[in-house]
Amino acid sequence: MKRYQAVFSALFLTGLFSLSALNLYRERAVLKAKFDDIARPKTASELKSYTRQLDGVLSQTLVGGHRWNELYGTVYRAIGKNEENSFKYVRDKDSVLYAGNFYNTSNLSAPGIAGRMRRLQDSLKDKGTKLVVIMYPTKYREDWSRGYYGIPYNNFNAYGDEVLRYLRRYDVDYIDVRDVFREADMKATEIFYRTDHHWTVPSAFYATGKIVDHLNRKYDANLDPDGFYRDLNNYTIETYGNVYMGSQGRDAGQLYSGELDDYSFIFPKFDTQYRYYCRYRGGREGSAEGDMEQALISRKYLNKKDLYDREMNNGYIQGVVRFDQIDNKLNPDGPSALFIRDSYSSPVATFLSPMFSRIELLWSLHYNPSGKGSIQEMLESKHFDYVFVALALDNFTNEGTPFYIEDPKAAENGDEDVVGQGKDPAAQ
Repeated sequence: MKRYQAVFSALFLTGLFSLSALNLYRERAVLKAKFDDIARPKTASELKSYTRQLDGVLSQTLVGGHRWNELYGTVYRAIGKNEENSFKYVRDKDSVLYAGNFYNTSNLSAPGIAGRMRRLQDSLKDKGTKLVVIMYPTKYREDWSRGYYGIPYNNFNAYGDEVLRYLRRYDVDYIDVRDVFREADMKATEIFYRTDHHWTVPSAFYATGKIVDHLNRKYDANLDPDGFYRDLNNYTIETYGNVYMGSQGRDAGQLYSGELDDYSFIFPKFDTQYRYYCRYRGGREGSAEGDMEQALISRKYLNKKDLYDREMNNGYIQGVVRFDQIDNKLNPDGPSALFIRDSYSSPVATFLSPMFSRIELLWSLHYNPSGKGSIQEMLESKHFDYVFVALALDNFTNEGTPFYIEDPKAAENGDEDVVGQGKDPAAQ
């Protein structure tokens, strides 16, 4: 009996490895192109994200990858589970997908975050540059989500409240975009895609208007004084129904995720003229010129037949790359701004661009914390009227804020709490 088992096992493994090798050989060109697009990890903290992206490429590219995903999700949906793949993704009562999370995964304390922001603010003061921290919402919040009892939703809101408490203590200006939607009584299905962790283009447009309101009120910025650029009637809204399955939906499978999301492009009816430049990690460059629709927006993903390749969130300035610059040819005397950002800022920067002369954007996760090529070095050589540290709540981490991480100097107000980043002054 053991002999037959050994023979069967050998034949099975031989067949399995042969098919795997054939599959890899068949898709070698596609795999190479997709692997080349993934930034290589430079630190140990980036390795987990890198391997996850590699796994995603393999599962989506090789024969049957999607089918296994769909089969797995179908089983969970059939038995009525509101969590999938050991709580990797969870659902609420409106069938909105969320990441599952049992605890706060930020690796930096709230006073640590606030201390870095205060030192950044102090470093910009002599240049007359204004620092504004913009806290974008993560998908789950009790104000707009209808969650099930006992499900561990990815809820960073208590941590976000603590970060803002320390920003107030250290006298750092901020905009809490969560409050923008709470005050508008908007629900999760109005703010976010059902199948993706990003906010929708219309909700980003709405939030951009509130950001402009804050800058005018706080700094007398005189941006868009007549409200023209914030009036949605001056824009074309182009909506494509049931075309988008976001990253959460692609991971969980379409059958588990349910109905696809709509995707809307919003672009001006008025004249615009831009030069757009971008630089990817590794040095590859790109550029475009034209109006907003030509230079800053892309519809190419609509042409992808496979839902798993239709990454609509890259519709505005490519989603997120290492460095972008938007030059407004029609407003050369307007203010300038730098975004230290994640992918949430792409539509925001696009909608702010008519009011600014130049907007530069740095994807914070791709920058060294100090030395050559760091954000600090860049800020020493360039001037901006505004610097926005604009991140989704779960990116307020050590890697998401790579500046002033080793500076022992306290803020100019002499507050020793800034030095002791790991300590909670309120607890002493």
